[in-house]
Order: sequence, then structure tokens, then C-alpha cells
Amino acid sequence: MGMMENGMKPQVNKNINVFEQPAESGISHKRTMIFKQLRTLRWPDLLTLLGLLCVSTSVYCSFKGVFAVAYTLILAQFIFDYADGKLARTIGGGVLGIYLDSFSDFMAVAAAVVFGWFVGINGPAMYIAGFLNIGAAAVRLAYFTANKQKQKGFTGVPTVLAAVAVSTIAYLGYFFAKASIGWFVVFYFASAVAMISDLRMKKI
Repeated sequence: MGMMENGMKPQVNKNINVFEQPAESGISHKRTMIFKQLRTLRWPDLLTLLGLLCVSTSVYCSFKGVFAVAYTLILAQFIFDYADGKLARTIGGGVLGIYLDSFSDFMAVAAAVVFGWFVGINGPAMYIAGFLNIGAAAVRLAYFTANKQKQKGFTGVPTVLAAVAVSTIAYLGYFFAKASIGWFVVFYFASAVAMISDLRMKKI
């Protein structure tokens, strides 16, 4: 009380995290902690999550043999990936956007590998080609995530474009060259190489 009477104000430690302080309401405190991560999302991130939902569902549809839907969902992720990039450049993206986008792109490649396997491109060669696609996508996305600010274009074929291209070729093979579809594994090898090649592409 003597301190207050002398006009001195009590010191406050500014380094204390507000989330570590006791809240007046236990419910509101827990709600803050639970939704803290969700509050970092922005509109472009929601489009990215929709794309992630598409390719995740595509994997399920490939397992079930519903190839038309599985392929359509891979195409849908490509559209969402394009749209979230455009929107992020227009209104700004969230701090998690780049990481969500990379994960969604990685899942698109994984979905394309699963799709190819279930339409009939299987066997030891596809095991190797599938691993190379997953590995190439992982390396590429890690590299570009780490160097995002320095990139003005693309070096190598973007992962989502590679996933759509190889899925389209596999689907055409399923319809028009089913007896020889095993040979289409060469396109998966080409896809892996294309993603980590030095080919220069402009952003659209």
C-alpha cells in the first residue's frame, strides 16, 4: 500500500505469456488454447485444405476401384492449388499457408502413385517408380519451402502438375491400352525425374 501512496506503480513482467496466466473463466481459457492454431488460418488456407481433402479421398476411391472419381479428385486438387495461390497473392496468405500447400502437393503425388497402382500399373518396377515419385516430391517441396522467398519461377515440373499429368496418362492407358498398361510405368519414372530436373517454368 505504501508503494501506491508514493505514486509508484507495481511492476509487470512483460515476458509472461498471456496464455500461461490464469483466466477468469476456465472455459474461455481452454477455448483460447484449443483454437489458437485455427485462428492462424486464412481464406487461401481453406482452399488448400479442400484440395488436401480431395487427394485424400482420391486415395480411398482408388482402393475402392472408383477410378473416375479418384481421377476427378486429383484434378480438383490441381484447381484448388491454383486458386489458393492466386488468392494468397491477392489478399495475402497465413503463416501456415506455405507448409499446408507443400503437404497438399505431396499428397497429390502420393494419390497419383496409388491411382496408377490400382488401375493396373503394378509390380516391382512400380514399387521403384512410386518410391522415386514420393522421394522426388519430398525433396522438391522441402527445397522450395526453404527457399520460397528467393523463387521467381519453377525449376523442374511442379509436383501437382506432375501428379495430374501422370494420372491422366495412366487413366488413358486404363481405357485404351489395358493389355499393355504395365509399360506405362515409364511415365512414372519420367515424372520423378521431371520434378527434380533443371527445367525452367514460369509461374502462372
